[in-house]
Amino acid sequence: MWKKGKVLAVSSPGGHWVQLNKIGNKLEDQFLIIYASPRGQYKVAQQGERVVHNIMDASADSKIKLLPLALQLFWLILKERPATIMSTGAAPGVIAILLGKILGIKTIWIDSIANVQRLSRSGRMIQAYADIVLTQWPNLSDGEKILHKGSVL
Repeated sequence: MWKKGKVLAVSSPGGHWVQLNKIGNKLEDQFLIIYASPRGQYKVAQQGERVVHNIMDASADSKIKLLPLALQLFWLILKERPATIMSTGAAPGVIAILLGKILGIKTIWIDSIANVQRLSRSGRMIQAYADIVLTQWPNLSDGEKILHKGSVL
């Protein structure tokens, strides 16, 4: 089947990964989704039609790992040449979105459903850089930069 474009979907493990997969599952018939997550059980492998790259994990609490993660994501972006980078968070997604912005790639940030009162720390950091910022809670949308189009779960 012809796909419109390649999307690099990046997230941290856990709930971010669950949400990213739910979104990706809905988009896979229209786009070629390339996944990247710090999930040890996923090697750079093809799982059916799904490609999942294992990347380093890093966070605000492990700043020393942010530079190697950025280099790894930069290489992955150059290798895969996505038309769009999409993330549900956290630190790996922030870095991927920033790199995408620098490289002129369209970027989409989908903030975690767990953040009911305000955007996540990562979401607040990245909202000025992502082309599209989506929240899963209507009360967090400003109708301009932060949009609500429904929830994933």
